[in-house]
Amino acid sequence: MRSFVLTLAALAATVATSACKSSDEPAQAPDGVTCSSVVAVGDGAWAQRELANATPGTCVVLKGGPATPAAISVPKGVTFAAGKGERPVFTGASEEPVVTLAEGAQLVGIQIQTSKGVGVAVRGPRAKVRDVSITGAGSAAVAVLCSPACVEPADATVELTQVKLSQSQMGLWVSGAHVSWTSGESRDHASTGLAVAAGVVAQDGARVDLTGVVVARNQGVGILLDGEATGGVLKDVQVTENSERGLWAQRLKGTLDKPSLRIEGSSVFSKNRIVGVGGLEARGIIFVGGRVQDTQASPTVTNLGQTEQVGDGIGLFGQSGDVKLENVDLSGNARAAALVDNGTRGIIFVGGRVQTTGEQLKVVVQNTSETVTVDAANVSKLEKPIGVNAPKLPTATILK
Repeated sequence: MRSFVLTLAALAATVATSACKSSDEPAQAPDGVTCSSVVAVGDGAWAQRELANATPGTCVVLKGGPATPAAISVPKGVTFAAGKGERPVFTGASEEPVVTLAEGAQLVGIQIQTSKGVGVAVRGPRAKVRDVSITGAGSAAVAVLCSPACVEPADATVELTQVKLSQSQMGLWVSGAHVSWTSGESRDHASTGLAVAAGVVAQDGARVDLTGVVVARNQGVGILLDGEATGGVLKDVQVTENSERGLWAQRLKGTLDKPSLRIEGSSVFSKNRIVGVGGLEARGIIFVGGRVQDTQASPTVTNLGQTEQVGDGIGLFGQSGDVKLENVDLSGNARAAALVDNGTRGIIFVGGRVQTTGEQLKVVVQNTSETVTVDAANVSKLEKPIGVNAPKLPTATILK
């Protein structure tokens, strides 16, 4: 009997010890994150205290819990991450960004829900954001600022991977920095004011490289590139159902040898309004492969002083030139497959299909003295010019 009691006591002690070890187990950083040391925290205030004293290489890991109001700053070289298997939620506590990343900082596995300011702010040329979702930002979901522009050297890059941005005033805003975004989405952004309700905005010498990113159903333009030194590469993107233009490039200053913008892979621009892919005073655009299709007509006041149904697949306006479309399919666009108005030298259409039905026009070239290279079978010749709506779209100042 005494032996049986001792056995029960030993078993109880073992269970208690196991329970203690389980509750005291250190939080684990997510897979793919390297840490020189790991500090476990339980909420936003606790995280901020630990982050304030963290040194480069440290991972501050959040073990989970209820949604936490926060305005968190991650120092240089420090990682702030969800614990392995956790999916913590932060909410905006003020008009300050919910999370601000210093140079070389990382944010991994966090959900952000905010109704006032920026979701994630990056100030500097390097940072990483991975497996993060942001909804409801009253400003940009992600805002990146590097001033003056700092897209060189090659490692001066803010990397976004599997980042999802939705239902904010704006998705990604980049000024002067190089952002490389692989996989993810920017969708359903809307604004009740005069601000740009765009999926992606790059300005002031920024470079944006998007690979496998979906930009969809935004109240404004899908992707806006603005400025002489601004540019990027879009590969395998899907830009669909945006209420204004799909992609709009204005004031770019490149050449065919050194393009400002390359669009490649299986990129698709579909069911956007007014213009699928357009440029104003834009030079140096190369578009290889992919499709521009089903651009929707929208009643728009044109330069002819009247409201017209405008829905063109490609639109090149206001001295745009050095543009090459190679093997790009243009189909089902409501008004014209492509419209070149007041174009300049170096506009080339080669290969690709131009498919129209009913009263849809093929490629229209008007008010242009320079030769546009395009197969004659793909040209619609009109007796008089059609109306154009090609404004310089406004940009915004999100971070200062």
